[in-house]
Amino acid sequence: MKINVLYDSQGKILSAGVPLPQSYDFRGPRSGPKASEGQYAAELDVPEEHAQLNFAELGDRLRVDVKSKQHKLISKSE
Repeated sequence: MKINVLYDSQGKILSAGVPLPQSYDFRGPRSGPKASEGQYAAELDVPEEHAQLNFAELGDRLRVDVKSKQHKLISKSE
C-alpha cells in the first residue's frame, strides 16, 4: 500500500493521505500534499506489518527515514 506523506526534515509525518489511482477520471489537476519550506512530500510504501493502521496511527507509529538514500517509512522505534 502506498500513501502520500508530508514530512519535515527530521522525518516527522505531518500529513498522510491515499494517492488517487491513475485510472480515476475527474476534471481538474492531479495533486497531492504541498510542501512548504523545510517540508517534503512523497508517495511512500507502508511497511506490510503496518498496513492495517489508520492514518492517525501511521503518524503515531511511523516516521520517514530521511537518512537513507531513498526516503522510506520505518517504525519510530528503529
